[in-house]
Amino acid sequence: MISYLIGTIQEINEKSLTLLTGSGVGYKIFSTVNILLSKNEGENMEFFIYTVVKDDAIDLYGFAEKEELQMFEKLITVSGIGPRSALNILSVSNVNNVALAVENDDVSLLSGIPGLGKRSCEKIIIELKGKLSHFIKVEKVDRNLSEEKDAHLALISLGYSEKDVNNIINKIKQDNPQAFNNMQASEIIKEILKDLR
Repeated sequence: MISYLIGTIQEINEKSLTLLTGSGVGYKIFSTVNILLSKNEGENMEFFIYTVVKDDAIDLYGFAEKEELQMFEKLITVSGIGPRSALNILSVSNVNNVALAVENDDVSLLSGIPGLGKRSCEKIIIELKGKLSHFIKVEKVDRNLSEEKDAHLALISLGYSEKDVNNIINKIKQDNPQAFNNMQASEIIKEILKDLR
């Protein structure tokens, strides 16, 4: 089974691309819309591959990130969700958002994906609930970066200097990183104001 390929993109089509490896073999790889739209012919690329062997063909599905491949493998374990549907899901939504939708029972985040009805969305949530939480590790960082950014902008708009605000944020992070990661913007502002006054 092919699990990894590296080479030069020879041709890009609507649903797939052809990757020419160093050995001179060209592989047709089905990939996400993001990759097909953002890459150019002649560009070097590496893919984490999932191989599907059928009676009349061997299909390769390629992903730029190992995490995408792992999510793809989880999605195709759901009854009624084939490789093409799983690829459509990852073309429309990222790994983090799919995991969040499943773990939070949020059908709306999955609806609107081509070829995926409401029943299929519900099936994904039922069958994968509790199995995707490890994909959400990015969420906490993203949430906190957003809270930090909001606090930062609020204080700058109140007239405090960017240098002072940054110094105090860094000091709070160093003193108690765990507590800082769980702070709302309003709590970060309160902590910063203690030092600015």
